[in-house]
Amino acid sequence: MAKIGDVLYVPENGWIRFDDVPNKNLIEYVGEWKLYQHPTQYGESHYYTEQKGASLRVGFSGPSLRLIARTYPGNKPNNTTVIIDGIKETFTENMTEKNRVLVYEKTGLSEGNHLVEIITPSDENWLNFNIDAFDVKEGHKLIHPNKVNQKPNVSLYKRENGKIFLDDFDSINPEWIISPSDSFSIAARKGFIRLNHTADKDVMLLINKPQGDIAIQVIADYTPDVEGDKGGLIIYQNADNKIEFLESHSINSSKEHREWLATSTGEQWDFYSKVDATFDYADSDKLEATKIGVVLKKGVADPYKPLDIDRIIITSGHKLKLRQLFPNNRVILRDENGAILSVNQVGKLNTGIDINLPSLEFQGTIEVYDEQNSLIAEKKALFYGGDIYNMGSPLKIVMDSKELNDTDPTNLGNMIEGKRIIKMMVQNENSVAVHNLKISIEQYMEKVGYTWANISLDSLAWVKQISINTLSANSSREFWVLVTKDLNYIGFEPILFNIKLQHD
Repeated sequence: MAKIGDVLYVPENGWIRFDDVPNKNLIEYVGEWKLYQHPTQYGESHYYTEQKGASLRVGFSGPSLRLIARTYPGNKPNNTTVIIDGIKETFTENMTEKNRVLVYEKTGLSEGNHLVEIITPSDENWLNFNIDAFDVKEGHKLIHPNKVNQKPNVSLYKRENGKIFLDDFDSINPEWIISPSDSFSIAARKGFIRLNHTADKDVMLLINKPQGDIAIQVIADYTPDVEGDKGGLIIYQNADNKIEFLESHSINSSKEHREWLATSTGEQWDFYSKVDATFDYADSDKLEATKIGVVLKKGVADPYKPLDIDRIIITSGHKLKLRQLFPNNRVILRDENGAILSVNQVGKLNTGIDINLPSLEFQGTIEVYDEQNSLIAEKKALFYGGDIYNMGSPLKIVMDSKELNDTDPTNLGNMIEGKRIIKMMVQNENSVAVHNLKISIEQYMEKVGYTWANISLDSLAWVKQISINTLSANSSREFWVLVTKDLNYIGFEPILFNIKLQHD
């Protein structure tokens, strides 16, 4: 692997090089920059500057960047400033005379787009400064700096909620069946339910299994110290037919909370236990279950430990389902700190993908990138296994009981005395509410119609944009559009405009 000061005539494996001169339309130069041409340079040329405080800006995608330059002792700056995403560092080109030298490297960035700005020093003596080329990781590219911070232009909205049941055991939910009924305590430890061993009966905490395919996750504090002390998940049909996925004594057992996961597909049950931050597959079995929950096996030897349950989560699956994507979209899952947990590719013939979550309840971010590696959709949320998110919007604009056409113009009628008021309705057919909804009029292609239109929630106060804090699930809200003819307009063509929807 190359280090600072090494000559890189061509990019290393896994990297791709962008020459500065052919890509000058992607680079924003400030100050006086000149063209230097010589066969020793990459692409036989580069731009250089002799001006203190001159700068350049360029965007790039991917986690890494390398700067390639000509070095020379004595006439190059020692402390050139480089700023990536607001973080300032310095580098030098004041080295032994060489060409195509690695003078700066940055790694460990996110997979998205980044902005780099390079500024020559104003407080030291030097003769010239150059950048010959930029290396980024394969599959990534240079981007014009004005496009780096473009916000995603498509939303991800929740179509179906995967959460079915969640219990933090601050109290006893009446849906639980506990047997024997005197073998538990809600007061022994705040925020936990404690199952205590009995001499001759297994202790069970059960709840009716929801219909369809489900997943159950149990977070518990239970570390058996001796052989025979066992507890864990139970999938229950009747006293004679059940599946038990048990924790037992192990010299390698951790003192941290135990987490168990079971997922169903029809009668098939797959079992997992969490090791470090991920669930590892353990076993499978088949059963047509009626109840699910936790079991603590019988026995009252002194070293036997009670089983303290912190949380139980039940969802409609253990994966996050993304729909209405495009073939070859790339989907990145990040945790709440921004660390990448997985990178997933939509199949070339598919428009959806299912992503494993590290927990049935997970706080994080989903990012969707197109084939040009541009971020097209992003969602920060508390996700649950089984959640279904669609790319697009769940909202419809309706006029006279018909949805406005989103591909061809909808005829709004003729103006009378130079104006027309049209009553419309925005409908949310989604199963969850839409928040921070904004509706406005925007220009349609090169037509001027949007300058004629105003919008209102009451047909009295006319503005350019209306805001609706919350549009509840399966609800609607009326609004009005006022179109007023510009007296200076003498054209004969129909006036066209778009209705723009934005929401969280």
